[in-house]
Amino acid sequence: MNTNKIANLTFAFVLLLLVTGWWFWQWSLWWLVWPLVVWMMLKILGSVFIQYNFYLHSYCCKKTDQKLISLTFDDGPDEKLTAQLLDLLDEFGVKATFFVIGQKAKKNPDLVKLMHKKGHLLGNHSYTHSRFFDLFNLWRMRNELLWTHEQIYKITGLKSLIFRPPYGVSNPILARTIKQLGYLSIGWSVRSLDTMKTTDQTLERLIAKTHPGAIVLLHDTSPEIVNITRNYLEWLQKNQYQIVPLNQLLSINVYDQYHPL
Repeated sequence: MNTNKIANLTFAFVLLLLVTGWWFWQWSLWWLVWPLVVWMMLKILGSVFIQYNFYLHSYCCKKTDQKLISLTFDDGPDEKLTAQLLDLLDEFGVKATFFVIGQKAKKNPDLVKLMHKKGHLLGNHSYTHSRFFDLFNLWRMRNELLWTHEQIYKITGLKSLIFRPPYGVSNPILARTIKQLGYLSIGWSVRSLDTMKTTDQTLERLIAKTHPGAIVLLHDTSPEIVNITRNYLEWLQKNQYQIVPLNQLLSINVYDQYHPL
């Protein structure tokens, strides 16, 4: 039972208790306001913070004392930056995971092929990455995942089983979609904010928040991503961190040759 269901059952029980008190003992109905506010706040926070696993389970880190982490890059492939980033990762001998946007993958198939050829993992990050993604109905949300799935398969022959929600926002419709399609939801424990902060601020944040078992969120669309990644990799090496593929960190299957999609 996920946290959302527990919250709903708890709220229903409290609601029943208060209504019973109003019916038999004339309790004030104003007492209903507080559990309603708490319930609504839980819904909002559970939607925004993927780490809470409120509506669905998401892999956000690995509990370990070993200095192992995984690097993930969202929102690509980018025509200018992704190839440079792939060269940099080669230079350091690092394998990462790229959560690609379907329409960008369709536009840049050679970059997607190159990601796979160089040994990086490919994940689904929706087809359009619309700012209204979390407001889509089941049909549209399902198609967003399917269209991207088809692009990855058409380009590489791989059937990816991992999905990262745009903006990390989740809701009951997304939970149902992921369950129907058999995906694993991937979150993060270290968010770089590289699209919002300066290079120095991003590096400071990464260094401060890196921990054993971390899944690090970066973007191969950020203008300074190559410089940020180089400096971060140097810091990781200096501090004896080992960067491992996501499937190794989490002990999961990223691809399934017999996936029913």
